[in-house]
Amino acid sequence: MTEESATSHLPQVKALGAALRQRSFRFALEGFGSGRASSGLLEAVPLDFVKIDGTIVQSLARDEPLQQRVRALVEAARKHDIQTIGERVEDANTMAVLWQVGVEYIQGYFINEPEQVVLRAER
Repeated sequence: MTEESATSHLPQVKALGAALRQRSFRFALEGFGSGRASSGLLEAVPLDFVKIDGTIVQSLARDEPLQQRVRALVEAARKHDIQTIGERVEDANTMAVLWQVGVEYIQGYFINEPEQVVLRAER
C-alpha cells in the first residue's frame, strides 16, 4: 500500500493493519517519505516495513540534506519497531548511502533484476 493511499484512507488502513497483524501477516507501506505525513503514519498504522520512496532513493547519493531527512525517517521507523527498505537501488553509491543512514533492506536492479514468479495451488 502506498503512503498516499494510507493517508487518504487512514481509518480503513488502520483497521486493515490490525486485522493483518491479528492473522500474523506482515504489512508494508510503499512510497514512504514522499508525503508530509510520513512520521505520523508510523504511529497511526500497525506496520512492519516501510519502503523508502524510489524517487528519494535515486537522488540520495548526491543530496546530503535528503540523506539527513532519510536518516530521520529511518530513526522514527526504528522507534516503532518498523524495518526500512530502500527501493530502486541501481548503483553501489546509493546502496552505500542507504546503509550509512541505517536502512536495513534494499531492492533494485543493482541487487538483481525482477524475476517472474509463478505460484501454483496444490490440492
